Amino acid sequence: MRRCDARVFGRVWIKGIAAPINGTAIYTSSIQALCATFQNFLDARGEQGIVIADSRRPSQNARVSHSIFTQKYKVSGDPFHRIVEMPTFGHSENHAGIQIADLLCSALLFPMAVHSYCSGHVTNIHVRPGYEILKRRFGSVLKALQHRYQDENLRWRGGVTVSDELQRRSGGLLF
Repeated sequence: MRRCDARVFGRVWIKGIAAPINGTAIYTSSIQALCATFQNFLDARGEQGIVIADSRRPSQNARVSHSIFTQKYKVSGDPFHRIVEMPTFGHSENHAGIQIADLLCSALLFPMAVHSYCSGHVTNIHVRPGYEILKRRFGSVLKALQHRYQDENLRWRGGVTVSDELQRRSGGLLF
C-alpha cells in the first residue's frame, strides 16, 4: 500500500448491546461520508475517480446510488464533482480493489475494532484476546495510511471514523 501511495478511509460502527440498528441509514450515510472523503482525496490530486462498492441486494444498491445521485445533482451544486459516476456495485471475486478492502477489513480493521471497543464489554465468538497483537503491530501503520483532511471549519474529516454505540469512545482508540 505504501509503495502505491494508497490511502485508507472508512467507517466502523460499534453496535450497542441489544440495541436495534437501521442498517439502511448506516450504510447510506457511510457511503455518503466515504464519497466526501474520496472527493477530497481526488481534489487534492487533481484527479477523477469512481466508487466501486461490494454488491448487496439490488434494492439496497439502488438506494445508496440514488442518495449520491440526489447530492450530485442538487441545485446548489455537485459536492462530488470529481467522482464521475454514481457508485457502482461489483462482486469481490471480480474486483481486486474490493478483495484488497475485504482483506484489510477482515484481517486488520475488524479485529482491531473488536479489541479496542468490545473487549471487556462483549463476550462472544468475535472477541478474542489475540487481536491485541494486530493493533500493536499494524495500528500505527494504518493510522499513517489514512487520508485525513480539515474541512472549511477546520474540523478533521476522513480517515477511519468510528461510531461507538457501546461507550461513545473516540475513533483514536482504534489505532
